[in-house]
Amino acid sequence: MGLFRNKLNTLGQEQRLFKYSAVMYAIALSLIAVISILSQVLIQQYLSSQIHDSHIINIAARQRTYSQTLSKNALLIESGRDIETNRKAFVNTLRQWQRSHEALQSGSDFLNLPANDREELSQMFKIIEDPYEEILGASNEMIKELYSTKPLDSLNLKPYITTIFENEKIYLLGMELIVFDYDRFSRNGVNKLKEIEYILLFIVLLSLVLEAVFIFYPLALRVRQNIRDLVVSETNAKNLANKLKETNDTLEQSHKELREVNFALEKATYLVKTDQDGRIIYANDKYCHVTKYTMGELLGKPLFYNNMGGKESIIYEHVRNPLRRKEVWQGEIFDHASDGTGFWLDVTLMPIVDYKGSLYQYLVICTDITKRKNTERELTLLTEEKIRRQDVEQKIISYSILNGQEKERKRIAAEIHDGIGQMMTSMRMKLEMIEQKNIGLSEDLPEINDLLQSIINETKKICSDLLPSVLDDFGLSAAVRELQKLCESSSTMDLEIEDQLAKTKLPREVEIGVFRILQEALNNAIKHSSGSKIFVHVSSDVHCVHLMVQDDGKGFYFDERRILSREFVRKSNGLRNMKERAELLGGNFNVTSEPGKGTIVQLEIPL
Repeated sequence: MGLFRNKLNTLGQEQRLFKYSAVMYAIALSLIAVISILSQVLIQQYLSSQIHDSHIINIAARQRTYSQTLSKNALLIESGRDIETNRKAFVNTLRQWQRSHEALQSGSDFLNLPANDREELSQMFKIIEDPYEEILGASNEMIKELYSTKPLDSLNLKPYITTIFENEKIYLLGMELIVFDYDRFSRNGVNKLKEIEYILLFIVLLSLVLEAVFIFYPLALRVRQNIRDLVVSETNAKNLANKLKETNDTLEQSHKELREVNFALEKATYLVKTDQDGRIIYANDKYCHVTKYTMGELLGKPLFYNNMGGKESIIYEHVRNPLRRKEVWQGEIFDHASDGTGFWLDVTLMPIVDYKGSLYQYLVICTDITKRKNTERELTLLTEEKIRRQDVEQKIISYSILNGQEKERKRIAAEIHDGIGQMMTSMRMKLEMIEQKNIGLSEDLPEINDLLQSIINETKKICSDLLPSVLDDFGLSAAVRELQKLCESSSTMDLEIEDQLAKTKLPREVEIGVFRILQEALNNAIKHSSGSKIFVHVSSDVHCVHLMVQDDGKGFYFDERRILSREFVRKSNGLRNMKERAELLGGNFNVTSEPGKGTIVQLEIPL
């Protein structure tokens, strides 16, 4: 035990020395690397600055050439030699001279020049500003004379040429001083760079000396000691080998038991192993059988890759999630075999980590649930078919009820009109005869006669509401106009109708459905909107019938899921009936309303 403890202490000291040496070596190398990089950066900056300064000096020196060329062209023009060529050369030289002068001060992307940021140069440019302006002004005036429609006279050009020559010497002297200043700035940069390079060289040499003293020398001593320790460790290694043999025997027994467990697991379920990226590295025979692939075809392939859709399996969302990839994942996955047949698997994905806690494999255990899924799908289809049939039956029942209502309305209207209506009419005629024969019989008789007339009118209105005869006799357009008259006589709201119905007669069921929905919408607007105007648009074509009823009333909060549902049948019976009528005719019924913005009822029935 004492020997083992001493060995541990020695190993701890060596590790600490190694860590110390490694840290110091890394620091030294990093320092040298930083100095080297810094030196290269400074050199590159200096080279860029030199190229930049050389470019500026070149442009500044070129200004002198442009100035002299300008004077030369002016003299040639004055002498009258080849005026057209010298005039063009004079203009081009002036523009290049002007552009270069301005670029030296304010910068130019075209000439790749930055703006001047040195105060000394700015002062120098101010000195030559007056000569520059004089030359520029005289040259521009000279160009005007050259391009004038008048015949060219050299006497007119003489003052401008004189001005150019008088200011040229001052401008050339100023530009020469500016070039000297640029050169001086460049030399100062070189000297400064030399000083910095000397300092960096001294730091590198000092780092190398310190590295040799504090790193390599202690390491050399430690290596010598390690060689001595290796001789002692050889003896200890032989003893450890004997112990390892005993441990290997125990480990072999554990492997045997593990193989037996794996054998049972492979025979009972679908078993797949993948690498840390989800690529298959092993699959048992049952999985190969259900996918109809050989083991060689599956190697390196992603899990469930043959899904016929070109997309990765959802299992890879878990595998690529750095926060969850070490957790167990379970779910149901549908896949296709190589022949296109589909199958369902209940999948459990278990991560496998090494002794360091790093993920290196996945173990996938699957159970075939295809029969269960097919049964669930059949149950779902049966349920959907049952619901569809119930909807069809409900529509048939509703359609039968509406047809029965229309027939009952027709019967009741006929009985009221032919029975009660005729009797009331006869009674009113007899009352009029009694009133004419017995004048002054009773003062209440005229009042009774008027009341009876009101009852007869109301009876006629009820009959018309139950089944307007004009709808059967003259069609939907006439019935709409008749409904307009009834609404205007019983309401103060202004009713405007835009009738664009085709001349062809519509099916009777469509006419009745559109009329009833329009009748209900107008009644709702008159009773509940508190508005002043109702607009009705009704039209038809070869494809469908359109109806829109819009009022400017107070509106309401409309939620189709609640108002048109059966839970609120008492509160919204009219709207629900209109929607059911539209759906029975295969149409679309929509209501648009907001508080304070009125209500719009829209209907569209295909023909």
